[in-house]
Amino acid sequence: MAAGLTDPDCDLDDLAEIEEELVAARRRELIPHLERHLAAAVVAGNWYARHVLAQILAETAGLTSLAALLQAYSRDLGDDQDSRSTRLHVLAQEDPAAARIILLPYAVGNDADLRRAAIWLLGFVPEPADLDLVAHAAQDSDEGIRSVVVGTLGSHGAEPTAIDLLLNLLDDPSPQVRISAISSLGFLQQPRVLPKIRLLANDENPRVRAWVAIALGRLPALEPADPATSAVLDQLAADADPYVRDQATEARQRKPLRG
Repeated sequence: MAAGLTDPDCDLDDLAEIEEELVAARRRELIPHLERHLAAAVVAGNWYARHVLAQILAETAGLTSLAALLQAYSRDLGDDQDSRSTRLHVLAQEDPAAARIILLPYAVGNDADLRRAAIWLLGFVPEPADLDLVAHAAQDSDEGIRSVVVGTLGSHGAEPTAIDLLLNLLDDPSPQVRISAISSLGFLQQPRVLPKIRLLANDENPRVRAWVAIALGRLPALEPADPATSAVLDQLAADADPYVRDQATEARQRKPLRG
């Protein structure tokens, strides 16, 4: 298997058969070898080998492979990692306490990629004690880390401290972080966030302004016909950007506007 994964001329059907056999066998004595080859595949930038070996390792070792799988997942090799991200959070949720023991050291470590991945995964096994760690990460110089912080904060629901941190991220220098924070606050349905979201109707980035409209369409009004929200949606419906106008129009159709 390892040799075939590094051979560009290897028959993929043959590799698939070997993969199925190894997954079915669940030979735990192979775990150290799988972890070693998985790490080597990542170093070599071989995304296909990472995909195959991570699948076999996860099926063979389960949660005990979480550290190795997280390390492999944290490196961007340019492929779609949706299946691996699902595998990681399913494994973590099987035993949240055990998963957190593995994740917390990475979440405060020096490796930015691992820190980002660990903070993201903590969002699937959250505890109130994480908020200090996440608050610190929200100030990180790495935009990717600040982006995953938004999702992790969202997992804390209506916890006031989490909402306050999300509100602070509306001032983030990155448009993508601001958008993520707007989206998360929109889903949380907390009327107290409305005033600060409305302020971003004047954001220089049209995607941010569009997400203001989307969020205002989701959020409950402070009163049956909230004049401030209606005024902002009117403003966005006349925006220079067509996507912003479209989102504002849709939001106005969902809101009871002032008469």
